[in-house]
Amino acid sequence: MKIKAAKNLTNGVAGKTKDKAERKRPKPVKSEDDGGEPEHPAKIAKLSKEKKNKEEESELEKENNTPNNGLKLSDINKAVFPVFKRLQNSTLSQKTINSLVVLLRDDTNDQQRTATCCYVLKRLIRSTGADDLEAVALSSSYILCILSAVPGLDAMEVLNILKRDLAVGSQQKGKEDSLAAVGQLVTAVCILQTPQFAEASPKLVTAVYEILAAHLKGREYLVSMCVDILVESFKQLPVATFEEYVWPLLKPQLDKPLSSGLKLNTCDLLLSVHLTYPSILGRGELLASLWPKKPQFGQLFELYLAGSIIHNDGVYARLAKFLAAGGKELLSSWQNFADSKQPLKLNAAKACVLQVLANILLNYKEKDEQPILDLFTPTCLKFVLQELSSVKSDRSEARKPSQKELREICFKFEGSLVISYEKQLQNGDIKMQLLLKFLEQRLQFDSLISMPRFTQQLINQLDAADLQKLYDHYSNLLGTLDDEDRVSREHCLNQMHFIMQHTKLDQETKWRQKQLRLLMLAGLFHLDASHEPCLPSQASSFSRQCSARCEEIFLGSLLHECSSLTELCQLLQKHLGYLNKQLTKPETENKLRSPREDALQKAWKQVDKLLTKPTEDTDIVGQTFEALILFVSLALCTKSPLPVSVLEDLIICRKNALEKGKKKKKTDDGEELQWQDVLTDVLLQLLLQTGHYWRELVNLVAIPLIPHLEHGNLEQILQVLNMNMNPLSKKDEAEEDSDEEMEEEQEAEADSSDESDEEDEEEDEEEDEDDDDEESRLDQIRERVRLALIDNGEDDEDDASSVDWNDVSEEKGQRINAALENAFQLARPKSAKLQAKQLPTKSERIDSTSLLHFRIRALDLVELYANEKPTQAVILDALICVFQVYRHSCADTKLQSLREASTKLLKKLLTKNIVFEPNQDKTPILEDIEQLLAVGEEEQPDEEKQETSGKQQPTRKAKGEVTVWRNKCFAYLVVQASGTDNPKDSVVWPLLVKLLDLWVANRRTTLSLVSFEALFQADNWRGVAPLAVLLASHLNVKKTRSFRRAQILNLLGEQFRRLEAGFKDNSASSKEFEKQLVSYVTQLEAESGSSSPKELKLLQKILAQGGKKRAQLLEKVQVLAKKPQ
Repeated sequence: MKIKAAKNLTNGVAGKTKDKAERKRPKPVKSEDDGGEPEHPAKIAKLSKEKKNKEEESELEKENNTPNNGLKLSDINKAVFPVFKRLQNSTLSQKTINSLVVLLRDDTNDQQRTATCCYVLKRLIRSTGADDLEAVALSSSYILCILSAVPGLDAMEVLNILKRDLAVGSQQKGKEDSLAAVGQLVTAVCILQTPQFAEASPKLVTAVYEILAAHLKGREYLVSMCVDILVESFKQLPVATFEEYVWPLLKPQLDKPLSSGLKLNTCDLLLSVHLTYPSILGRGELLASLWPKKPQFGQLFELYLAGSIIHNDGVYARLAKFLAAGGKELLSSWQNFADSKQPLKLNAAKACVLQVLANILLNYKEKDEQPILDLFTPTCLKFVLQELSSVKSDRSEARKPSQKELREICFKFEGSLVISYEKQLQNGDIKMQLLLKFLEQRLQFDSLISMPRFTQQLINQLDAADLQKLYDHYSNLLGTLDDEDRVSREHCLNQMHFIMQHTKLDQETKWRQKQLRLLMLAGLFHLDASHEPCLPSQASSFSRQCSARCEEIFLGSLLHECSSLTELCQLLQKHLGYLNKQLTKPETENKLRSPREDALQKAWKQVDKLLTKPTEDTDIVGQTFEALILFVSLALCTKSPLPVSVLEDLIICRKNALEKGKKKKKTDDGEELQWQDVLTDVLLQLLLQTGHYWRELVNLVAIPLIPHLEHGNLEQILQVLNMNMNPLSKKDEAEEDSDEEMEEEQEAEADSSDESDEEDEEEDEEEDEDDDDEESRLDQIRERVRLALIDNGEDDEDDASSVDWNDVSEEKGQRINAALENAFQLARPKSAKLQAKQLPTKSERIDSTSLLHFRIRALDLVELYANEKPTQAVILDALICVFQVYRHSCADTKLQSLREASTKLLKKLLTKNIVFEPNQDKTPILEDIEQLLAVGEEEQPDEEKQETSGKQQPTRKAKGEVTVWRNKCFAYLVVQASGTDNPKDSVVWPLLVKLLDLWVANRRTTLSLVSFEALFQADNWRGVAPLAVLLASHLNVKKTRSFRRAQILNLLGEQFRRLEAGFKDNSASSKEFEKQLVSYVTQLEAESGSSSPKELKLLQKILAQGGKKRAQLLEKVQVLAKKPQ
């Protein structure tokens, strides 16, 4: 019996390979790399198939029985053949590889183990020469696993098998030789990666590198592959070993002048030897090898730029390291050569320039970093920005492979520049000048970069002094840009805003104040070219275009990093004092962009008094009012829509709040209005203004004010969050509905009053307007019908038309029919769906957006209230209101941001512990629980109501999410009402008993069992065990339906771990629970037909997790389960 050792793995199928003696070779041609006459092998005669098979069998038998091979079929472990079959017929898996490794490693018969290993390696090594990339990769992975995991394998024997079974001719002619060469390289890589090679003998090192060195001449892709393997192997090869055993093998292939036809891959290997082993191949020896007379670096640069193939990153990285180590002159020579080749046409040349530049940035280590700056010449910068821009603008998917590689290289270059700023470059001035070079080429060069916030990432690496210089650079550009270049000016202002808010400039208070003053002047006054206040006719382009943005930056920067009211008040006093000095100058009022009206000038006197006598730091309320008054007065000098009455109200509120005798303002109804109510209205009005700084201001001043506010002020804020009304309109929807109902009743009863008369008159006016619209529409229909009955170019003098249908042709009849159909389309009423599809007007969209943002900001005030005053009334009202907001926002996709804000606030509220007063009544919690269950009950969608209202109905997913949050709120309220006392003694326990009774007795209730599941999952609630007993008490066969009993058992089974933990701390409840289970099983035995299979299965699951008593009950239930139902 012969060994079928020639079978290989090629994508799951046995591939066809031939021995060296069987291969047919064409007439060899003399190679360019080898000299001398080629050897001509003898011509192989053709053999018949039968004779050839006999010859193969005899040759294979002879080979397998030689002393050197020692491989016999009888010695091979037969279990290896099924393993190979699985390898061929299945995909790669760790289980299959492990089975092969275990088979070879655990065989106790040494002779059989050796023969099996030889057979396996022979097959796998032959598979590496297959014409299938996937098969080669799989086989190489198997070889590496075997060599690494199976002990006792000799790598020299592997190389012998490789040379014998995968031989390569010296000329490497033909496809089979090339495939065999790939197999040799792949097998050599496997040996290099094994742990044994780290302690390899000189003989093994020499043998492996002989194979690799032999492939340094031949086909280009084989040379490239060989060079990559050699370069990677140098990382683990000691200097002494390389010098003694490897360098003598490589030197004959590498020690050639560049002018003698040295290829790029060979040159790259030479650079790798120089960089890895500088003591063996120094820089002088390297230059002497490449240029025996005088270095001509242009030849080296041409070698890299002239190719049409994009090489891997390592090739360009080694060239960059060589250039960086050559100093300023060599870097300058490279850049001049690259600039002289511009514009580059080949993608390979573009990739080379970008890769080399990126790697120089990452590998430059000299202290003098000026050469780095010199690399970025105008030509280089233009080329780089052009390539980066083309990559960002090209969004097509159909690209050539070279274009895809170039795209990735551009991305890497952007990252390399950022990394060099972060880690490599140490000179801040160089960083600054390099950034300015980019800005000179393109001011908004972020628009050319694919990486987000690219410029800001570079700016973050500058120090404080360079940040100020860059700020001045942008500031100077504002006046030098073209008059109509508004976009560039706004970009400069945005960058200035970013720099001013940088954390590195927090300590530069004087510099920041100076810049804020300039921004204040630019935002409030008309400025001329010298940035001085002037009349509107003399204003510069910068003042006309960017004053609104300067105003926004100034007001926002005032609140930046203000951690306390004291800091904000001091900052406002300084800037308002500077503003007052400007206002005292002649004709200053005419130079303001928004001249102050008389009411503001009158109120400004109180502001002057506040500036001359500021509030003491210890007076928190006084400081809060001072910050509000100063900020609002400053904002009123701009084109803010805020009315002056807000400032007047704040001045009065401050006076009333600081006086000991509380003076109160009376409303029109005669009710007394406290200063807290007015202040709350002012805060809400400030939140309604556009600009993020208003939100920051309110949040900053509200914290010290909330302890002085009352619960009625919270209700003012919660009124804004009432989703059934629009706080920005005079009437809400509910009032409108009630008014309409009242009008109908009044009409039915014929009861008139003054108020109803006015409403009737308004209604009559609306009806008249509707009638007018209807009449105008009828007039349009009449006109269209008249025109439809008139022939083209004809018109009756009496403005009337008649048609004799007997004289109407077929063509004219079709025309009249189409015209009449078009005319009567106007009378067709629009359906509800068509009306819903109509887009809202621009004003409606602005109003809805403003209301949405207003409510999100109001949620901030509710959160502050809950943090500062976590009382029972505050937490309960806030929780119910926020849940209502969440419920309504889930039903409308346009309220997604409001939904997210309410969800975040709900999470925070559910973590708050209510601070109760001594002996405080907790009955309001029960009322809120019932209210929560009432509002949380899902309603069936009313299609007619949906069509008439046009509002979106919540989806099933949204309803489920609302139910989840309702249950969480329910559990939270129960836990808070229970407190630390015995849950049964709490005020909420009777309500739980009542709700559970209703749930058991009725099919549809406001509370589901999922709500009790949320109670089990609540943290730090001591009522888990009593609640389990309460649920178990309803396991009554006579009183509770089987479906309800199954639901209870399912809940107890899912929460059994929590139940056991609760029973450990409450032995009485544990005994009572066991008692209820015994009673339940007894009832089931008495009435065996009253239980369902699902119920018995759930009961067995609970009983299986208990002690002896439950084990006894389990046996009884198992007997019941076996009985026929």
